[in-house]
Amino acid sequence: MLLALAGCVEEPVQPLVFGAITWPGYEPAYLARDLGFLDERQIHLAEFTNSTEVVRAMRNGRLHVAGLTLDEVLSLREAVPDLQVFMVVDVSNGADVLMVRRGIDNLGQLRGKRIGVEKTALGAYFLTLILRAANLSPKDVQVVSLPLDEQVQAYRSGSLDAVVTFGLVRGELSRLGAVALFDSTKVPDKIVDTLVVRAEDAVQYREQLRILTEAWFRAMHIIQNEPARAYPLMAQRERVQAADIGETLRGLVLLDKRKNLQQLAGAPAPLLDTAKEIQGILKQAGLPVGSDDLSLMVNSSIVAEAGLD
Repeated sequence: MLLALAGCVEEPVQPLVFGAITWPGYEPAYLARDLGFLDERQIHLAEFTNSTEVVRAMRNGRLHVAGLTLDEVLSLREAVPDLQVFMVVDVSNGADVLMVRRGIDNLGQLRGKRIGVEKTALGAYFLTLILRAANLSPKDVQVVSLPLDEQVQAYRSGSLDAVVTFGLVRGELSRLGAVALFDSTKVPDKIVDTLVVRAEDAVQYREQLRILTEAWFRAMHIIQNEPARAYPLMAQRERVQAADIGETLRGLVLLDKRKNLQQLAGAPAPLLDTAKEIQGILKQAGLPVGSDDLSLMVNSSIVAEAGLD
């Protein structure tokens, strides 16, 4: 009888594991933890130094939820076909940038230059957009693959003429004398940060996903309305100045619950139009993409069920 009763005891649910790079757009999760909105016994937050590690962790099943750009999602679907976007985090509006040495005054002067770029779908995708604007091909430049956390040192050593980068690295390169030549304002709505989950995990971890989503929007509200409270905590975690956080956020459009539903709901969801356009660019650049059928890639129900407007 005791054995039978023991068999009826439910196994404790393992914590949902969330992972993303150090990036102000993904900070609502970590800020929510610091403010006590999240219980790490239910939701564990992992941290990564570059996007390659996040993609690898999601592919290998070490993460249930990941922060990825939409182009990275499309690329990862080749290995994880049931990947679902359940939140649109932000849209880059100047945060992604091409930094160059002084003396390079126009995109045409990139011909023959050494350009550092992270070996990710986002890096290759944004470089493709830059080269298109310059009327150049990848063969016209020297592409140097570098993780995000190695870009500053490579530039400082003199081994690069330009760097495709984003966020806080931009400020560090600027302090070394680099200048912005091209940014995501020139290609509006092309770089979108998202949160993704496998379809099976969206079912198994439904309650944790609801908790994460509600905590996310609560923290985002504080970031937008109480920066004096939020920025120092974010800056301490990212080991930068609070002013650097504000500078990066000015290059982003953060999406609340209402704006998320505008992108995720509907048949088809408006986000899919953006995804199809990006998928076409990735294909033309010879980059991997998953199935052409994107109809199951968006899951609006998690945000819709979140209790915080």
